[in-house]
Amino acid sequence: MNKIQEKAKQLMCNDLRILYTIMKNSEYTKPNYYIALMPYMGIVIDGVEDWVNAYNNSMKDKLDIPVFNDEEKVYYEMMRNSTKIFKDGYKDAYDMLKEKYQESINHFSSVCKPIAKILHLYDIFGIYTMNGEYCGNTILGSYYLPFHRYDKDFGEKIRKLSEIGGAYIWHFNATQEYSVKPNCVFDDKDFGGFIKSPVGNRYGIKFLLLCIYCQINFIIHCIDEFIVEETSSKLRFSYILYYYLLNAIPKINEDIKSNFSIDNKYYNELFRNSMMHYKLGVALKENELVENDPMYGLTQKFFNTDYLTLKNGVINELKNLKFQIKEFLDL
Repeated sequence: MNKIQEKAKQLMCNDLRILYTIMKNSEYTKPNYYIALMPYMGIVIDGVEDWVNAYNNSMKDKLDIPVFNDEEKVYYEMMRNSTKIFKDGYKDAYDMLKEKYQESINHFSSVCKPIAKILHLYDIFGIYTMNGEYCGNTILGSYYLPFHRYDKDFGEKIRKLSEIGGAYIWHFNATQEYSVKPNCVFDDKDFGGFIKSPVGNRYGIKFLLLCIYCQINFIIHCIDEFIVEETSSKLRFSYILYYYLLNAIPKINEDIKSNFSIDNKYYNELFRNSMMHYKLGVALKENELVENDPMYGLTQKFFNTDYLTLKNGVINELKNLKFQIKEFLDL
């Protein structure tokens, strides 16, 4: 490998170490962490597989690393594409989440006692928390999870499809855990019936905003704070959420006459493409590599600043939006 390919490999290793760290702390973080992480798992695993394919197609000496079968290809493409929920604004996301919300109502109302169904005394969805902060919910999770269905055999299917991620962790020697923040409490809260959700038990724009709030909190608390070391993954994951929220927020403001703000000063499509697909060679020449920077020169190339300054800037934009939504929803 040339120097740029080696750096791209290191970026992949960093991301795979995140997955390994969460796997090693699974009793601590609970299964819902995996569900909330799925869009980013899709970015990582689909991106690694694509990079391996591209490398083997262009190099004489091939990497002996597995690639997707047909079912895995569809699975990880769907998972990766869940990061683009706000690609075209918010109305498609609104409709998709409404459909998942109704599916949840249909399922939980069908498994409760008839009187509970008549009185609507059943759970509608659950919220995943870290230290009390809302960081995910089951409606979002059912959207993230490809082929989702309420079926006892579904978990085994997902386990099988996840094995290639474990293979990549092993092949890229990404079996060194990151340190995690101690004394974090991960929990779940169910809403419906007597326990009304923070935005009521009827689907509407407030639920969509709650989902955005959960997505932001997952990045802030479950990634940036929970993983102690600075790693390129933190910028990769936070930037993709920031990038697509720039599409949604102005259109939400226009339709509901709100005034949420998120600064687009960090918007750069070329940076997004080269970073998200491990395409360092498209953006950088070897003499532009910055050895001691977690992104190896990408942020210098596109923003004339270092990794940490850009990451903190993106995180701060997400935090500012979070507090605006929190105030709007009176959480």
